[in-house]
Amino acid sequence: MRVLLTGASGQLGGYLMRELQERGEQVFAWSGRRDVDLTDGSAVRQAFERAQPDVVLHTAAMSKPTDCHAHPDQAQRVNVVATERLTELADAAGARMIFTSTDLVFDGEEGMYREEDTPKPMSVYGRTKLEAEHVVLGSQRAMVARLSLLFGPGVTGVRTLFDEQVATMRAGKPVRLFSDEWRTPLALPLAAEALADACSSDASGLFHLGGGERVSRLEMGRLMAQTLGADPSCLSPCSRLTVSSDEPRPCDASLRTERWRETFGPAVGAELKPVIASLI
Repeated sequence: MRVLLTGASGQLGGYLMRELQERGEQVFAWSGRRDVDLTDGSAVRQAFERAQPDVVLHTAAMSKPTDCHAHPDQAQRVNVVATERLTELADAAGARMIFTSTDLVFDGEEGMYREEDTPKPMSVYGRTKLEAEHVVLGSQRAMVARLSLLFGPGVTGVRTLFDEQVATMRAGKPVRLFSDEWRTPLALPLAAEALADACSSDASGLFHLGGGERVSRLEMGRLMAQTLGADPSCLSPCSRLTVSSDEPRPCDASLRTERWRETFGPAVGAELKPVIASLI
């Protein structure tokens, strides 16, 4: 299978490259503007024609909410217009489109969201990803996978937040963590396995892809500290409301994943603590 992977240099992209190659797939990796500028229609079209993919796995995005807020026009070009262009190219070539979206399409007032729940994004980032979802779902064979908070060590040479937190806990230094923000964290290796499974399937439509437990960032930090044998006093609880931000942070963006598990199996429902232990 020929898989065109955008965002190959990102945290998730690095795991996807490894997973797809281990499965014997032929991967055409776009690793940012040095490979293909997604805002350059001509460059995208030419690179797409060279790849001739069976599946487009589109993970590239302008994904930092602060950057999207500061540069909304660029966020629109990268997150929406480029996605529309890739969807059109995939449709014309008979290729399947898989688009990774975000739990931040929700306002966080309810939590444990199903695919049928009404999105209410609170940020430019969330709004552009939701708009891109609508574009992709207009294609009959396409899939949108809304991802929850991803975590794990970096595999591309760039330290992740998980790497930094583990190092800080091991050093016994304080780690500030929100006690009032809930997600359904999903390990990066499990996310990559799940999306690779999706590439090999005919499943289409909207799916939520998150971990098996709803936890606050503080609760997740406690699990990490327990696994490391770190002093729990190094964890410093704080409120998301005390952190200055241009846009509000959703309180509870946790996702229900029954549809994914019924379609692909129970792996993403794994308990959080043993998954954390496997990564440390």
